Amino acid sequence: MTVTQPQLWFADDAAPFLGLEPFYYDTKNFPWVKKVEAEWQTIRDELLEHLAIDQDSMKPYVNREMTSRPNSWKTLGLMFWTIRSATNCALFPRTWEILKDIPNLTAVSLNVLEPHTTIKPHVGNTNAIIRCHLGLVVPDQAPRCAFRVGSETRSWDEGKLLMFCDAHQHTAWNNTDQKRYILVLDIMRPEFVRLKNSTSSRVLASIYQEAAYQRFAWLKRYFGGRRGQAFTLSLLRAFYRLTLWSHRSFSAASG
Repeated sequence: MTVTQPQLWFADDAAPFLGLEPFYYDTKNFPWVKKVEAEWQTIRDELLEHLAIDQDSMKPYVNREMTSRPNSWKTLGLMFWTIRSATNCALFPRTWEILKDIPNLTAVSLNVLEPHTTIKPHVGNTNAIIRCHLGLVVPDQAPRCAFRVGSETRSWDEGKLLMFCDAHQHTAWNNTDQKRYILVLDIMRPEFVRLKNSTSSRVLASIYQEAAYQRFAWLKRYFGGRRGQAFTLSLLRAFYRLTLWSHRSFSAASG
């Protein structure tokens, strides 16, 4: 019997995702999950302790049109597409110690969804990763506070991980009077680990191209056409390939 290998998909190709990946993955297939879930209160407490001192350290998600209320979905990143923030990891040393040895870890962030806010339906950048949500502060269950991937809605549970395919359309909402906090992890799928550098640089280029077009009207005016977008994207991809190479070389040299 021939086994069909999964095909790598990127949202910037502007083609719909037609993969057969499940909406949600089974956490039992990942041995590291038990360790993270066992330490969830440590992660939660470190976040809440930090926010009691610096509430403004969480920043609105880069695409501010994705929420029903402006600036109501905020994040603080420790790692972003394999690039680790030494500053933010130092702010959360207990959290980073728990997470740093997870196989194929590519991203770590702490995330808040404000009361009475919906994250509009959207798709992620690629199917190369498994996205994971660890419930830290969950004010209620579905239907008031929940998450939907494809046609399947689930509740977050404090101390439990949800693992899903980010390439399927998904949405989230918090219709309570309290904030919802989660930890977000991205894990590179084993099938695509060999492509980690090229995948990460491509996604970073796509994200920052979108952010730049939103911020600088002149950039979209002069480079907003098909050829202009292709040109800026190629420059950004080259930049991030070099950035990732430099980052890994520095990390290896510093031990």
